[in-house]
Amino acid sequence: MTRNEAEIKLKEIFGFDKFYDEQWETIEMLLRGERMLLIEKTGYGKSLCFQFPATQFDGITVIFSPLIALMRDQVNSLNEKGISAKYINSEQSHEENL
Repeated sequence: MTRNEAEIKLKEIFGFDKFYDEQWETIEMLLRGERMLLIEKTGYGKSLCFQFPATQFDGITVIFSPLIALMRDQVNSLNEKGISAKYINSEQSHEENL
């Protein structure tokens, strides 16, 4: 997938016009099937770096996040866009985490 093709899908799915150059470098690696560990500052746009590729692959994508409030916000936002997403955390009961 080219950047132009990806940005068309980005607009359709998330409503953003363009990726930041650094985001695209990360996303391009993931789309090629490469493994990635991304550690960046707040405001970098990390969430989009894993959310966008997850919409392009079949199957399940697992994301590990230490911030329960952020997980909740991101899952709610994805669900509002029609993207199926769930989270598991220690504040929920065993039944809620199933």
